[in-house]
Amino acid sequence: MTIQHAVLLGFEPELDPRAEQEMFDQVRAWPDAIGGFGVLRIGRPIVTTRTRGYHYLLFMEVADAAALEAYQVHPVHQRFAAWVVEHGGTVLAFDYALDETTVVVPAHRGAPA
Repeated sequence: MTIQHAVLLGFEPELDPRAEQEMFDQVRAWPDAIGGFGVLRIGRPIVTTRTRGYHYLLFMEVADAAALEAYQVHPVHQRFAAWVVEHGGTVLAFDYALDETTVVVPAHRGAPA
């Protein structure tokens, strides 16, 4: 059963462009370093009036709870988590399973990436 993992990241002070690039580069390395992702995305909000101090959303899908656990304990992810703390990060995470009670409109081929 696919698991979606969504993480809001806020930084005080906000990341400078160099640190932001470093964070994005770390996440972009995960498919090769960690693996197991069906979907992996990270981005800044288009509109910031409702973000309550969060500056980035990290979103991923993994095959199941075991894959989520493997990602969470992986040394590359652990280094990223430490990096976030070192840079004054605040994290809000939410995980849930995709099933008949949570999928309202299924993903379709040809949908925006």
